[in-house]
This record gives sequence, C-alpha cells and structure tokens, in this order.
Amino acid sequence: MIPHNDFLALTLANPNSIVPFEVSFNGGVGTIEETGVLKLEPNQQTDISLVLSVGIHGNETGPIELVNLLVKAILENRLTLQVRLLVIIGNPVAANVAERFCDVNLNRLFSGAWREYQGIEVPRAKRLEQAVTSFFNNGPADNQRLHYDLHTAIRRSEYEKFAVYPFIGDVAYDQQQLAFLAASGLDAVLLSHQPTTTFSYYSSAEHGAHSFTVELGKVYPFGENDLSRFDDIKQTLSSLISRGALPSADGVFDTLKPDGKPMRLFSVQDALIKDHPDYQLTINDDVKNFTEFEQGYELAHSSRGHYLVKATGDAIIFPNANVPVGQRAGLVVRPIALSALPVK
Repeated sequence: MIPHNDFLALTLANPNSIVPFEVSFNGGVGTIEETGVLKLEPNQQTDISLVLSVGIHGNETGPIELVNLLVKAILENRLTLQVRLLVIIGNPVAANVAERFCDVNLNRLFSGAWREYQGIEVPRAKRLEQAVTSFFNNGPADNQRLHYDLHTAIRRSEYEKFAVYPFIGDVAYDQQQLAFLAASGLDAVLLSHQPTTTFSYYSSAEHGAHSFTVELGKVYPFGENDLSRFDDIKQTLSSLISRGALPSADGVFDTLKPDGKPMRLFSVQDALIKDHPDYQLTINDDVKNFTEFEQGYELAHSSRGHYLVKATGDAIIFPNANVPVGQRAGLVVRPIALSALPVK
C-alpha cells in the first residue's frame, strides 16, 4: 500500500527508483510501476484512458499537489474511479531540490529527442514515453485517449490559465475538448503551429490522444500554493474520473468559463529560436505572457539578425533567452476567433 495514500510523499521519498508494487482500493486495482508512475484500473469496463502528468518541471508544485489530492480521494474511496488512469509525477529529483530541471529541460526530450542529450532527465524521458505507450496500448482499442499535462508558468500572464493545443496538422479541432477546457476555467487556448518535443505532443502524435499542456498560473514552492485557484479544473477532472465521460460539446461556440468570460484563442505565428550566444530579447524579465506589441517592434536580436513584430496585437508567451543555442526563446502568438476554427 501507499503510506497514508500519499502518492506525492512516496514519490519524493524515492526520487530515483522504487520497487514496483500493487495498490489495493475498493474501486479497482492499482500498480506503482516505477517512481512517480501510478496506474489505476477500475473494476468495470470504461470508455476512457486518461493520463494526468504533473511535475515535468520539478518546481511546478501546484498541479502536483492538486493531482495528489485526486489520487488520495480515489484510494480512500471518496472519488469513484470510472476511467483507466495513469498518474505521472515527472521529475521528482528536480522537485526535491525545487528546481525546474537538473541537467536538461524534460519537456524538450520527448518523441525521441532524449537521444540527443545527456543528463538525469534523459532516461526519465525514455521511461515516461514507455509508460504512456504501455498504458494506451494495453487498454481497449476503442477507448478515448486523453492526456492533460499540468504545469504552472515561471512568469505571470495576462491570461492566468491557458492550454497549448499540440499541432495536429489538417485534423479538425475537437469541440468537446475545447468545452472541457472552458469548463475547467481556462482563460485561453494556444494552437501550436508545428511538431514539438513536449510530453503532450508525444501523446497526441504517437498515440492519437487528445492531449494538452495546461498552464494553471504561477510557480510557487510546495505548501505555498492556493489550491482554491484550481477549483474549476479540480471539479472537471473529478467529474471526468467519476463519471467516465466528458461533458457535452453542445453550444461550444457560446461556452463561457465559470467566471462568465469567454475563453480566448490564439494561434502561434512564429517561434523565436536562439541562434547565437549573444541572442537577446528586448523585453524586461517581468513581462507577462500574452503581452502585446506594435507592428515593427524589435522583439529579439543577435549578431545574426533580429525579429520584428509582424502585426499590431501579436503577443509573446514563454519568453526566456536563457536557453541553449538552437532552442526556443519564446513564441509569438495572434488572437483568432473561435468561429474561424475547423472543428468536429
């Protein structure tokens, strides 16, 4: 059994490895597959296979605490399990030292990108890929596959909670998922413009999952998170887990978030790639995600060139020039209308 049904405490106490063992609870069967990886299977047949991942960046503690509460409720039979569920705490070694990562950003290592790097996150990325692959492949073939990778951001945002919808090519966007994100209190959804090496993209591209990177606010240390700020997504995830079904997508174009405001949509226009060691962003370190700029503003420059904002209203997210050459230093995004989306 998991002592005190505290999956987080068990994981942090065994950050590098753990002997796999079974977990018993009234609603089904569970397995600690390796440190930070818990599979829960309901006794009855289900239509959904759900991955909830947190702590891919070790210092993003709020979602870790949130999902730990859901796991505890399942194990104590306060939350009925009606989905196949894989819970992942991604980087417990970094979590124990309150760092985003130790050697290399884990969320840049998926879809096989781990082969190009060295460090403790490299074998972890490989093992997490294997865990997700095994989970989806061993479930019913007709199960709906879902993956919500929950994060908090290193800086504040004009839209506190937002999701990144991985690049899906010419496939239509899913109305039911957009409705779920709105009901979860998300302020915005960002439509990715190209393949990436993030965890959510891996599940989408490799396993056909509806998969999202979900940003839930600002980074805080363990014990300092106001978990009430996650009430909306806690409610939607609890409902999904206990009902084994997503809410209806009816009226998605009129869907409001729980606070009564519309959910905004943005498309990625450009990725800012660090092309030289002297690459710099021309903004202050405290600039918020989704800060807008005027057309022609020089947003970044290096000895190899510069980036000028293409249209007034274009905004930046994830600005961070303190990355290795060749990696992303930010994304430039543009608002779009929900009615302009191809949806199904």
